[in-house]
Amino acid sequence: MMSKQNVPELRFPEFSGEWREHTWKDIGEYKKSYSFSRAHEGEGLYRHIHYGDIHSKLPSIIKSSEILPRISTSDDLETVLQGDILIADASEDYKDLGKTVLVKTQESEIVSGLHTIRFRPINNIDSTFLLYFTKSISYRKFITKMGTGVSVLGLSKTNLAKLKINLPEIEEQKKIGEFFRKLDRLIELEEKKLELLEEQKKGYMQKIFSQELRFKDEDGNDYPEWEEKKLVNISKIQNGYAFKSSKFKEKGNRIIRISDIQNNMITNGTAFYPLEINISSLFKVEKNDILIAMSGATTGKVGKYTMKEPSYLNQRLGKFVVTKDADREFLFTYLLTDLFHKKLNGLLIAGAQPNLSSKDIESIKLFVPSIIEQVKIGKLSNNFHHIIQKQTKKIEILKTKKRGFINKMFI
Repeated sequence: MMSKQNVPELRFPEFSGEWREHTWKDIGEYKKSYSFSRAHEGEGLYRHIHYGDIHSKLPSIIKSSEILPRISTSDDLETVLQGDILIADASEDYKDLGKTVLVKTQESEIVSGLHTIRFRPINNIDSTFLLYFTKSISYRKFITKMGTGVSVLGLSKTNLAKLKINLPEIEEQKKIGEFFRKLDRLIELEEKKLELLEEQKKGYMQKIFSQELRFKDEDGNDYPEWEEKKLVNISKIQNGYAFKSSKFKEKGNRIIRISDIQNNMITNGTAFYPLEINISSLFKVEKNDILIAMSGATTGKVGKYTMKEPSYLNQRLGKFVVTKDADREFLFTYLLTDLFHKKLNGLLIAGAQPNLSSKDIESIKLFVPSIIEQVKIGKLSNNFHHIIQKQTKKIEILKTKKRGFINKMFI
């Protein structure tokens, strides 16, 4: 039998030979970290990296200290050097446990903060290569195996030291690290394009709903003045049905719940009800219907249903039933504006459990243009939506490719 070669599935053509297995403790050393919590943030000489920011806020490679919070302390602290890797050693779930960032700046005022392990690779190890190794399947499997705890999971330096890692020669490490750094940079640029598109759409809509920007007819004339109306004049609210959650099954009719509204879209109901539903068709949700969360932490969140197959509307959700004199896309555009949400917030009682009634929403006043201008506003918004959706898909494809490369280029 031929022994399995210790080489990755995908490799740059100029390199050959097997990778050598090492343990984490043999390729670097742990350095000083501090237990500065959020309470220490404020003013001061030092900036710190908190494990919570590694979880959700910081990029994989930190190129400037400007993105880090300052801490107030008079102590003389040991600072992070360029090339140090910081690892989050605590998390409420395995997804963020062991998550890493690489410091790539020569600024000397950064310190390793609460629940972070600071690791400095030895000279013949490329820190960028190590960073992307920590996104590989083998690393994530190790973290899942070694993470301990009940409500909060922890990762110890002793357990991390046992991690086995296969390494090529330094030149191949550098090429792999640089490849992923450039790929991340490409993703970052595409994400900035997405942000600009979203800001552009928001800017246009703010000007339109403040009537600073108006459409004109084919002859270049203004459309009629906008009229102040209550929302009920262009759409009524249909409340959801009180389905019993105890009867939800693994298959059947799809039921849309509050949690199904994601990024202002609803792609599917995630709960199922037995096939025999004998209720009014008013509770059916068809493609392009607009829904709103009416209670709970997501009160006021709006989404459009995008599926061809109908679903059913659960309680604590409202469905907008648009009148024949109003345009659905115009209404959806208005419901996503800050103007609408400020009015919604004004209806909520401070300190109370967030809750809205259909009458609350229907009573909101807004300025409404003629139906022809409504249609034009809706089309403009929809065009922006499709461009933004296309850009979002482009980013998703790049991220999927990156995950595929990581799985094939590391052992």
